[in-house]
Amino acid sequence: MQRYQRQMQLPQIGEQGQRRLQQARVLVVGAGGLSATLLPQLVGAGIGRIRLYDADRVALHNLHRQTLFKQQDIGKAKALCAQAHLSQCNSDVLIEPEVTHITASTLRQALRDIDIVVDAADNFATTYLLSDACLTHELPLISASALGTQGYVGGFCGGAPSYKALFPHLPETAGN
Repeated sequence: MQRYQRQMQLPQIGEQGQRRLQQARVLVVGAGGLSATLLPQLVGAGIGRIRLYDADRVALHNLHRQTLFKQQDIGKAKALCAQAHLSQCNSDVLIEPEVTHITASTLRQALRDIDIVVDAADNFATTYLLSDACLTHELPLISASALGTQGYVGGFCGGAPSYKALFPHLPETAGN
C-alpha cells in the first residue's frame, strides 16, 4: 500500500478507497489514442484487473498520439503491447488482453465479472452495443470519443440514462 500513499492521503480515497480500487474490475474497449492516456492512469492508481479489448495492430501513424506504444511495437497487437508496457509500470495490476473486436458474440465473455466499462473505441456501433449491454446488466459505462481537436466524455447506464437514450439514432455519415 506504500505505493499508493499519496493518493490515500486524499480524504475521498483513504485506505478503504484504495482497497476498493484494488478490487475493481474494469473493461476497457479500445487501446488507441484515448486509452494511451487512460490505461497508465488506471494502472498507476492500482486498479485490480483490466480486461482490454482491441483487435488493431500498432502502426507508424499511431505513434505520435498513442504514446503507450514504441517503434518496436509496429505491427504487433495493441492489446498485447499495452499489457507488456503496463505490466512494467505496476505488476500488481492484472491486465487481460483480448486481441479481438467487441461484438454481440464476444460481449458476454467481455462483461463477465466486470464492475465498470470504459468505451474508448471511437466507433459508434461499438458504443451503441456497449450501451445496450450496460443498461441490461446495470453496469456503469464511461464513453469517450475524439475527432480532430474536439471530443467528449460522459457517464451512462448504471443508474443513469443510456447512451442511446441521449443519442437515439446512429449517425449516418459519421465514421470512427
